[in-house]
Amino acid sequence: MKNKFGITAAAILVALSLSACSSNKSNQSSSSSSKATSSKVEKKTSSQSSLSTSSSSSSTSQSSKPSSQSPKESRISKLTSDLRKVFPNMALPTNDGLGQGSSKLNVRYNKSGNTNIIYYSVGNSAVDFNAASVKNEKPYAVLTEVTNASSSEASDLINYIPAQSGLPTKKLDSSTTATIQGAAGQRYLQWNSDNYSFVIQASSQLKEDPTDRGKKVLALYKQYGLPKTSNKGSLHVTVGDSVGSLNTVIAWQDGSNVYQIQAHDTETAFKMLASLK
Repeated sequence: MKNKFGITAAAILVALSLSACSSNKSNQSSSSSSKATSSKVEKKTSSQSSLSTSSSSSSTSQSSKPSSQSPKESRISKLTSDLRKVFPNMALPTNDGLGQGSSKLNVRYNKSGNTNIIYYSVGNSAVDFNAASVKNEKPYAVLTEVTNASSSEASDLINYIPAQSGLPTKKLDSSTTATIQGAAGQRYLQWNSDNYSFVIQASSQLKEDPTDRGKKVLALYKQYGLPKTSNKGSLHVTVGDSVGSLNTVIAWQDGSNVYQIQAHDTETAFKMLASLK
């Protein structure tokens, strides 16, 4: 009886030992599997982080690259650059003065003795600088330069009119009063300012009144100004625009050189002169 109990106890101890060992191995296997899974997750997270960093770096690199597209050069800028090669010392407008048609701006020039003439026109399309076909286009503005002008050349081109007195007057604004007179079917409104004479000419036969145009010209003068003249300057506007007309004429002297611009529109002339360089 004693021996049977001892054998039974020993068998129980062996079974318990085997069960503990099996449990320990199972725990070790589970721990090992958990570590392996954790390692995979860490590797995946690390890989995703690396891809994210690479993508961010690539995006930053692309955004920091300078744009290969440069601003498109305007038509007037290109043509003025071409003109400077021909007339390096001539004062040239950098604003075409146009409200529309700038992309179809064309330019041609003529040189004769000490006189340089530039014709600005708008065609059906933009053509080569100084192309022969531009002669068929009506210019909206013509810029003339007479270099080393004689006194008679300067006087003829500028045609300055001294201030008049003893004539009826017209108030143009709070600080400007003009004189008005009629002759040969025309009416002339005149005032003088900053060495310039201003004359607005209108047809009395057509019952045109130069006063309204005079007020508009005065406002433009105060807005844009005119080139400084080393001697005398003049502005002459004829009322009654027609297609291709050059009814605004402005002239001034710069040292020994004399300039004149003729334009179809008065504001266009002012805009071009305000941009001279």
